Amino acid sequence: MNTKKILTITALVVLTILLASFTTNVSTSVKTLILVISLILLSVSQLIPKLEKFNTKYIYDIFHNDENKLIIVIPAEFDPPNIEYIHSNSNSKFKLHSCPDNHTFIYELLLETEYNEKIQLLINNKIFNVKVSKYPEFKNEVIMSTIVYNEDNYIRQWIHFHLNIGVTRFIIYDNSKINDHTYTSVEKSSNLKKVLSDFIEKGIVVLIEWDYPYRLPTSGISGQTTQQNHSIYAFRNSKYIGLFDIDEYINMQNNTNITDFFDSLIKNNKINTNKIGSFRLLNKFFTNPDNLPVNGYDFLSIYNCKEMTTTGCEKNFVIPKNVETFCVHMISKGKKMYNVDSKLVYFNHYQFLNKLKRGRDSSNLQDKTILKHCKFLNLK
Repeated sequence: MNTKKILTITALVVLTILLASFTTNVSTSVKTLILVISLILLSVSQLIPKLEKFNTKYIYDIFHNDENKLIIVIPAEFDPPNIEYIHSNSNSKFKLHSCPDNHTFIYELLLETEYNEKIQLLINNKIFNVKVSKYPEFKNEVIMSTIVYNEDNYIRQWIHFHLNIGVTRFIIYDNSKINDHTYTSVEKSSNLKKVLSDFIEKGIVVLIEWDYPYRLPTSGISGQTTQQNHSIYAFRNSKYIGLFDIDEYINMQNNTNITDFFDSLIKNNKINTNKIGSFRLLNKFFTNPDNLPVNGYDFLSIYNCKEMTTTGCEKNFVIPKNVETFCVHMISKGKKMYNVDSKLVYFNHYQFLNKLKRGRDSSNLQDKTILKHCKFLNLK
């Protein structure tokens, strides 16, 4: 019998005693005390089920990262479970990094350990044998991470474009096996393993199956936030991680290489990267009111756009070692974000890609500055 049932039954017994007391000569103060005790027991019984309902299916990944730390990523759907690492006849506790927006839990074993494919964890006082993932190390590299759902017709263009401005690796989280009605993509199927096979073989793409709901009742958009935090902790020693969607294209105004851009930005503005957690870029929406062709790279020739979005749609290149938790557009725990002047860089957001009812509104504005980067593409 679990704790909840024990407390509930106990509370009912106490309430029964309370009812019986009304037919006997029991003082009002005693009756009040009995009532208070029963209410406390019922309240406590309602606080416990989250721990007891926790299911290991909510452990999205357990991995050994590039700092020799064990990391566990979980959506904040329940009260955080108690987790310990069993080793050498002793247990070690994890440090819990909890997202203030209640999206993600990250457990970090502060003790450095060697990689073992299989380990034992003590979760809520129950022993589990679990497998541990291991990912490549991209030390001091500029990489990008994204979650995708049926984006096969546009993902190669996104990778190719950003390769040509100096991004070296792409961590792709495939969410195509999940249908929780969050997405409204035109494409209805996906086979990224085939579509990206050459990039995967060359080590340019790390493809991770992320077969978890994009949204959950309590933790909201935890499908994306767990993906973002997973990359931040898995690739801790990378230089920067760009957390962007595949309809978002980096548009540097005076540079053509992303590493050179950041080096120049840091030098010219005397930025101490030990004191910041990310470089935050502004968003500019591009629209396709005339339903012009978007196949291949054709969409890059659509120049209709809106004014720069000054707040709410920013995206980041994070410095992973300086971030504790991240939530879609911002660092929710960690060092401050550095706002980059949009005169230097922003990102073009082609919101109409793979969407029927988005980005169709008209605009009198045009922006062709992306063309300086397109000459580096091998348009096939």
